Amino acid sequence: MIIDESGLVRAIKAAYKTDGYCVLNHGEQVTIYTDGWYIRCCWNKLPRKVLATIVEHMGMIPDGNNAFSIEKDGDPQIVMPDIVGQDISQWTGGSNKGTATLVPLMFQGLQIYQEPDGGQCYGVDPAALAIMERMTAEHTTAIVSDCGSLSWQAGDELVVVGATRKTSYWVKSWERDVWAAMEGVDLHRREDQE
Repeated sequence: MIIDESGLVRAIKAAYKTDGYCVLNHGEQVTIYTDGWYIRCCWNKLPRKVLATIVEHMGMIPDGNNAFSIEKDGDPQIVMPDIVGQDISQWTGGSNKGTATLVPLMFQGLQIYQEPDGGQCYGVDPAALAIMERMTAEHTTAIVSDCGSLSWQAGDELVVVGATRKTSYWVKSWERDVWAAMEGVDLHRREDQE
């Protein structure tokens, strides 16, 4: 199991208080997603406290093949299938661009992942990472999507988190410089490996 019960409950509660989250019951599986993360697993693998939190927010278990948008101070709203399809394809679409693993570095509050042997770096919100078991986040290789996300899969469980690269025109020049410097070094290397 790669989903962390307490981390996912915290993430759902945080999403509920801000922009909300979507839940989709598609038979034996459930999908839960926000703007920052996405999970899919079988209902029997969904931790009980997560289900209890969803039921508390909705007042019911989501019925089959409907997606619901859930947010504080509002009733659960059914989301049109076309919108759900677009949202899910943003998280699971795209092609495999490579892999990345966690490095012992944070930058501007983001946990850094880097391609093996150095190269491109990806910043991930630690709160989104907390929806996974710590061992998975720290020691399992993530798949990098050309859509700009990192994903981990074990059996029928899938966790996808949004990733940031500070390379665009919109970031400050010093941020681009720091990012370029990080990408110029293999951040996986330890002193005893030199």
